[in-house]
Amino acid sequence: MSNVLILRPEAQAAELRQLMQQQANKLSQSLAIECASMLKISAYDDPNHSLISILGQQWDGAMMVSVNAAHYFAQQAREWAPNSPMPRCRWYAVGPVSANAIADVVGRPVNCPWRAHNSDALLELPELQDVAGQRWLLIRGHGGRELFADTMRARGAEVCYLEVYQRQPKTAEAAQFETWQQTIDTIMVSSAEQLGAFLAAAPNSAREWLSQCTWVMASARLKQLLPDALSQRVAVAESAASFAMVEAWQRGIQLTKEV
Repeated sequence: MSNVLILRPEAQAAELRQLMQQQANKLSQSLAIECASMLKISAYDDPNHSLISILGQQWDGAMMVSVNAAHYFAQQAREWAPNSPMPRCRWYAVGPVSANAIADVVGRPVNCPWRAHNSDALLELPELQDVAGQRWLLIRGHGGRELFADTMRARGAEVCYLEVYQRQPKTAEAAQFETWQQTIDTIMVSSAEQLGAFLAAAPNSAREWLSQCTWVMASARLKQLLPDALSQRVAVAESAASFAMVEAWQRGIQLTKEV
């Protein structure tokens, strides 16, 4: 039997859970899944920008970094700028899940990389190579990664941040980790922030258990953030998309069998 902990909010893990259960049923595998978010996500009022002003400006392109960015941007637009239209520009996302969420908000097509779903793959798109003189809007969480903005600026674009949500680590009870140690053998991670908060909250007594777990990581970059002592069994997905995580999970099961 496989006992899996998904480090993702329950609502955002629904599709992944369903696909995993379908795959387990197909292969006659026993499966138990638990979801846990190590972060509290809440709205953030960017002190540097007025949302109405942002919506009233002309942009050549715009990108939202996640489903959370789309959710909180939509919430702020409803509350603070209900009569302002969405920017009529090219919209981008790192993957299909966030692309669908963004499209629902802006009412326009949203582009994303075809195979790999991360910032590096997004920046490789042909239309993002020659952006000198263009104005880009980046909607993200407070204090997010700089890779996309720094690269676009290096290519000559002007990039403006709009920060619409913030992350705060949750306090995990030691008893919760004790329970997980008795049951969980596989941990699935699609966010560097979730991984960092999880490892920071884990007591020293959990280190041996963590070293014995199979880890399913959404990217090679995430794998690099995992301490060497915990990297005995790691399966890397091609992206954070649910189907890719399920494929990596199946490879992770094979890794466990080979040990």
